[in-house]
Amino acid sequence: MKSRPITLGIVLRLIARQTVLALPFALFFTMLFGEGLRTFWSFYLVSLLFACMIAFAILINRTFVLPRIIGAASAEGGSALVIEIGSYALAAMLGSVGAAAIVETTIGKGVFTSPRGISMLVSFTLLFSALFLGLVYSMRFQRRLVQRIRAEAEATAREEQELRIAGEIQRALQPGRPRVTRSFAAAGAAIACRTIGGDFFDYFDLPGGRLGFALGDVAGKGPPAALLAAMVQGIFTSHVDDGHGPAGTIERVNRVLNGRIVEGRFATIFYAVLSPDGKLLSCNAGNNHPYLVSRDGSVRRLEKGGLPIGPFEGVTYEEEETPLRPGDTLILYSDGVSDAADANDEAFGEERLLRCLGPACEMEPEKLIEHVLGEVRAFAADRPQFDDITLLVVRYAGE
Repeated sequence: MKSRPITLGIVLRLIARQTVLALPFALFFTMLFGEGLRTFWSFYLVSLLFACMIAFAILINRTFVLPRIIGAASAEGGSALVIEIGSYALAAMLGSVGAAAIVETTIGKGVFTSPRGISMLVSFTLLFSALFLGLVYSMRFQRRLVQRIRAEAEATAREEQELRIAGEIQRALQPGRPRVTRSFAAAGAAIACRTIGGDFFDYFDLPGGRLGFALGDVAGKGPPAALLAAMVQGIFTSHVDDGHGPAGTIERVNRVLNGRIVEGRFATIFYAVLSPDGKLLSCNAGNNHPYLVSRDGSVRRLEKGGLPIGPFEGVTYEEEETPLRPGDTLILYSDGVSDAADANDEAFGEERLLRCLGPACEMEPEKLIEHVLGEVRAFAADRPQFDDITLLVVRYAGE
């Protein structure tokens, strides 16, 4: 236990503090034993003497005595707090006895030598000691509480700042604007239920004017899911141009991820490649089945694929080939869309989503995303959601 040396500033502050603390004691003794306010100052001087003597005794104890006995007690496995309180109590009582001795030998001869005086001395010594100890420890606990609250607030602020930065980095990893060419247009949006989330989407320019696009959803929420999502996205990006097609690409990503995945974690992902001639090759690894809305208004789902990636070794995936006609629109979404809940815990559901997609072929991908997200927000009535919401819309325009 470290102690500060006794300086003139500490002594002056101690005396100034006791001049204030002695006031209520002087009033107490004046009402108990005095003869009105004319005896107040006599009791104030005695109270000030007792207050200063007790304070000095505690200061000396804290500076010279307590560090030594605390060190010895710690070496023997004793309770430091019990020893500290006991030493302060003894110091306070010794200070009271010292103050009584000064009063007895100066202005109050015989006051503390009679049986009644001795009993008064013992009673008020215990009272003064208890009050001063209560004051000392209340101030100490209040100071520690303030320090702990301040430390927790600073830690929370740092964590929030780090999460904000992580959220900015995560958003920077996703496409910042729609991808539009002569043959197709793609747009996406991801809304994390927390500062950072486990959903991601991306699109890739591939040889031959092809467009690759993916939407992934990592199990879990918050920083762990965001870290895994960034890893999955990075692994995926490094394999999209290896010429193996969507199924082969997902198999390779699964193999890499399986060797690094944390137990109990997995990700679902839909990946597709769209050629300028309208040929769509796709593979769905456990994600929600995308909707393909034709220009004539008919709707079908792309379902071929396999298991989620990560936890299973040696998984093979099925690839689906779908010819698209100009105006056909593909809508990919995470389960945060269909699972969005209102105040009654009713889910948004697939039927409402399908109704939102009615005007799909008449709206640009960005406008369609705004329309769907607006319907989800209106349904949830701004209730906080517990899953990330991600949408990716791809429109085929023809060669």
